[in-house]
Amino acid sequence: MFPKFDWLLFDLDNTLVDFNSSSKDAFVQVMTHLGVEDASVLYPIFNKINHQCWDEREAGLISHTELKNKRWVLFFEAAKIKADPLSINESYFEIIKTNPVWMDDAERLLIAIQNKFNNLIITNGLSEVQNPRIKKLDMAKYFGGIIISDEIGTAKPQKQFFSHCASLMGEFDNDKVLVIGDTLKSDIKGGNEFGFRTCWYNYYKKENDTDIKPNYEVNNIKSLGVNLGVW
Repeated sequence: MFPKFDWLLFDLDNTLVDFNSSSKDAFVQVMTHLGVEDASVLYPIFNKINHQCWDEREAGLISHTELKNKRWVLFFEAAKIKADPLSINESYFEIIKTNPVWMDDAERLLIAIQNKFNNLIITNGLSEVQNPRIKKLDMAKYFGGIIISDEIGTAKPQKQFFSHCASLMGEFDNDKVLVIGDTLKSDIKGGNEFGFRTCWYNYYKKENDTDIKPNYEVNNIKSLGVNLGVW
């Protein structure tokens, strides 16, 4: 069981919400509309490029606006598809807004932790996508605040992102703050460097081949709830 925490800072995508499922569904619909056959076969190519572009965004190398264009430009080059990247990105976003899916047991956990912790969502994402998905799942009621990188001009793991979080938290002890997320390079690295405790939500049971070490690791929400002492 974890020690007692006062603050829980939750990543959104692939921690509380199954972004992978929503993203693949949106990609296949958009590509099928373009006339691409077997669109699902191309998704791993797009997904890899998308992650590479988000790595650049999280390192501060490109802006959110550049990311929206670049990932599709690179994908279309790789797949030899002719299409307008920004219009395709808009279509992709419109579908993702409508199809958010909870991770297993995530909403049950949020209900269980109410009035036991102070809770924030901390997400690297685009406001035009994240806010409609949060609203559709009626998530805001579980959190004291929602921090979206696009809205504050900096992203995890940058120190400025976590400084913004801290500015909303008032007085706190770093040892009493737990960052929970699925991405080592943003959630865990950023939390570690700011002095918070970190929990890697490793749902897909990936091997950690980095030098980024979380304080804790769980593979499912049930285990997280048990370790937080709410189940």
